[in-house]
Amino acid sequence: MEYSRQNPAKPDLKASLPINGRGKLRAVVEKAAAKTKTSLAALTVLSTAVDPYRLDTDAGHRDGSWIAEQLNRLLAPGRKIHWRGLHYLLVSTTGLTKPNGETYKNDDDDWTWLADTAGKAARWLGYIPFERITDHRNAEPVVHHKARVAPRSMISVGVEVVIPDANDLVPAPVAEGFVARQAYHFVIFGEKASLESILLPIARAKQCDLYLPTGEISDTLLYRIAADAAKDGRPLVVFTISDCDPAGYQMPISIGRKLQAFKDLLFPKLKFEVVPVALLPEQVHELGLPSTPLKAGEKRADKWTEAFGIEQTEIDALMVLRPDTLREMVEAAFEPYYDDTLERRVEAAESEWLDEAQAAIDAQLNPEIMAAVRTQAETKLSELRSVIDDLNEQLNIATDDFTLPEIEVPEPEIDETIERLALVSFDDDFVTATRALIERKRYGNGDDR
Repeated sequence: MEYSRQNPAKPDLKASLPINGRGKLRAVVEKAAAKTKTSLAALTVLSTAVDPYRLDTDAGHRDGSWIAEQLNRLLAPGRKIHWRGLHYLLVSTTGLTKPNGETYKNDDDDWTWLADTAGKAARWLGYIPFERITDHRNAEPVVHHKARVAPRSMISVGVEVVIPDANDLVPAPVAEGFVARQAYHFVIFGEKASLESILLPIARAKQCDLYLPTGEISDTLLYRIAADAAKDGRPLVVFTISDCDPAGYQMPISIGRKLQAFKDLLFPKLKFEVVPVALLPEQVHELGLPSTPLKAGEKRADKWTEAFGIEQTEIDALMVLRPDTLREMVEAAFEPYYDDTLERRVEAAESEWLDEAQAAIDAQLNPEIMAAVRTQAETKLSELRSVIDDLNEQLNIATDDFTLPEIEVPEPEIDETIERLALVSFDDDFVTATRALIERKRYGNGDDR
């Protein structure tokens, strides 16, 4: 879409709509509003300036397409950049005007407009792929989830390092796929990097990805979470740990709403639950944790104190004063979703399969085939001793001539009697999930401010 610097006319939206643009998210909320005979406002969780379902406006398309035009003008196709980097490229363009006709300046107003208004519209309306904008404010997440491995069996007559004598080669079964892979794709979101000492060991033990951004989670990181979970295929469970204040309380709401939008926009098979773990107002009361005055200018202060009877308590207070309690809270949050017997059962299943497969090979082994393999091995060993990996690959016996037992990897067994404390649940429809998010945002007292 071309814009004249002298005449920033309103673009022809119908002629320039992106593939994921006008209609997709808006249609979801409009359909839900019509079905429930309510307004769009009643199904809006975040402010209309940031709620992905409410960005589909003329102004959103105007600003979003302008950002895409500038990005494609300034960067080679496919090249990635962060918002601050794009901001400096824009201010380096002499006389560049925004869609409203004003000059783009190197000031906080235009920087905020880029990252929080035009940039959000550009991505949620499909003008810019989410993955093209990088997140330089936050550290890379620690990834522990296990990918699915398709079960596969083979027979090996090689050794990885030590080259044996050909007469010592004995066929042995080999199996892939015995991986203790939990039923859910786990993510822990912690508001502060200082939580790493508590959360990293838990994440490692639970096959859980760990995100410790600075402040509220960005759309870039949330896109990565949603994309990883969609690729993984298992239902996603996000555990949140944040400060007990209006902003920290809001975080699981924002995460839930944007995961809703990613499901409707890009990943239709995504199923997810968001579980606020800590720090909750009731936990502050129960543990007697210290509070400090809310930040000056906090617009939600009166409603917050009225609803919960506290001001603000940082998650650091719990981590420093009661680290074992925080650890117990996080580990307890996994209980409805985690099978702690799975690894042991998978190891036992693999051992049993190997014993059965070895017995099957011994019973079916043709001495003439083995003699031929040893003859071939003698030649290969003498010619290719410096190429161990290639040799081992060539010495594998195809399984076509053998009947081996089926590989049966134990599935996770989840205790359905344990109550799940998810903010939104896997099977919630759009309206149910939206209303749950709105109810939390209202602090349970009917006020959404």
